[in-house]
Amino acid sequence: MNIKLDSDTISSINVFSDVTGVMPRDCIKKDDQIIFVVSQGQAGLSIGKNGTKMKILQKMFGKDIIVIEYSDDPLKFLANIMRPNRLVSGYVANADSNAKVEASINGKISAPRLKLAKTLLQRYFNIININIR
Repeated sequence: MNIKLDSDTISSINVFSDVTGVMPRDCIKKDDQIIFVVSQGQAGLSIGKNGTKMKILQKMFGKDIIVIEYSDDPLKFLANIMRPNRLVSGYVANADSNAKVEASINGKISAPRLKLAKTLLQRYFNIININIR
């Protein structure tokens, strides 16, 4: 994985780290939100008790903040992205070096969340297609 970050994104990562004490692995800026990907086991620490750290960051950035916990397992990472919905079942299929995920999720998934899942899975695992049922 070779992710290139611009100076504005690096600045956001530094602010996140200063407020939460957690160094994120990645940061993606969307129109009205900023998504931070943190290492496994770091989501709770970065959110803070009763979401206090997230409230501080939302005021500082003026945008919604989303924290997603990374996993080396693409299905577990997908489950983390889809929270609070639950991943019921799934598998990763490789066809001619084009990997895809087939998954069953409990509950409705919004289009922006599905787009985020596709972006992150492609960014980290080169998975280019996600089929949710």
